Amino acid sequence: MADKFKKIKATSNAFCRGLRRRLRDQPHLLTTPSTPRIDDTFLVEFPKSGITWLTFLIASVNLQKSGIDRQPTFFAINDLVPDIHTSRHLPKPLPFPGHRFIKSHAPHNPLYSKVIYLVRDPRDVMASYHAFATKLGWYQGSLSDMIRDQHFGIEAWVNHAQSWLTQTRPSVSFNVIRYEDLRSDTAGVLKHIYALLGFTIEPEVIHTAVESSSFSKMKANEDFCTDRNLTLPSDFTFVRKGGNSHKEEISAEDLGYIEQLAGETMKVFGYECHPNEE
Repeated sequence: MADKFKKIKATSNAFCRGLRRRLRDQPHLLTTPSTPRIDDTFLVEFPKSGITWLTFLIASVNLQKSGIDRQPTFFAINDLVPDIHTSRHLPKPLPFPGHRFIKSHAPHNPLYSKVIYLVRDPRDVMASYHAFATKLGWYQGSLSDMIRDQHFGIEAWVNHAQSWLTQTRPSVSFNVIRYEDLRSDTAGVLKHIYALLGFTIEPEVIHTAVESSSFSKMKANEDFCTDRNLTLPSDFTFVRKGGNSHKEEISAEDLGYIEQLAGETMKVFGYECHPNEE
C-alpha cells in the first residue's frame, strides 16, 4: 500500500512539474481558457481603456436576447462576461449568442482566434490607471513617475498595442474599437460588434443596454455592490466619467514624454498630438 501511494505521489509531482514547465515556456496559456472553444470572442484592452463598460453593454444585450430576467452587476459581471485573469475555468455561454465573450488584458496571445481590441487615448489611460492603481495600493509614486514606469506606464501601453498590431496573424478575426467612438456613438459601435459576429440586434435591445449602462446607473450599481465590501478603500471608485482627463491631470512635460514614446502608435489608432504640445 505504501509503495502504491509513493507511485501515485511521484506521478502527481511529475505532472505538476511538467505543467509548471509548460506554463513557463508558453506563458500565453495563463490567459487561455482551460477549455478553449473555437467560437470564443476575446475583448482585449490595456487596463483602464473602458472594457468594464463594454462588458456591461454586451452582458445586457445577451441577457435580453436570452430571455433572462437579470441585470449585470459589478458583483456578478464575471458570470456573464468572464475575466480570464480571474479564472481560466469559465462558465458556460448564455443561450444568446451561444458562445463566450471573454475579457482579457493580455498582450498578444496566439491562441485567440477572434479579438475585439478596445483602445483608448493613452494620455487618458495613464491618468485613469494612476488613479485606479494608487487607490488600490498597487502603485505608490506620482502620475509622472507612473508614466515612466516600465510595467505600468506608456512604454507598457506601446508594447501591448504593438504586440497585437504586429504579431496577430492574418487568419485571426481582429477588429479595433476606439473608446472615444464608443462614447460618442454607443449604440452604433455596439451594433457593429454584433454585426461582426453575424447578428442584427433590435434597436430596442440596443437602447435598453445603452440606458442601463449609463454613467449614472453604472455608478449607482458600483455603489450598491461595494457598499459592504470591507476590502476596498472607503473612497475607492471604479467608475470615472471618462473623457479627456489628461488635459487637467498631466503636465505639458509629461504629455510630451508620452507623445515622444507613443506618437507613432497613437497615429495608427487615429490619435494626434495637440498642436501646442508638439
